[in-house]
Amino acid sequence: MKKWVDVLKEKVSIVNVMNLCALAVAVYTINVACLWAHHQPEVPEEAKALRKF
Repeated sequence: MKKWVDVLKEKVSIVNVMNLCALAVAVYTINVACLWAHHQPEVPEEAKALRKF
């Protein structure tokens, strides 16, 4: 059991968790429309690849 904990400590770092959170927020915000359509900024082409519709 101790071996598994050591392996997870090596693989999971705070930087990796933060990167995953940033990607999750980006996917969420791409798929949600702004209520104020005239204030919605242009979406980059790279971000359009994350759309689910």
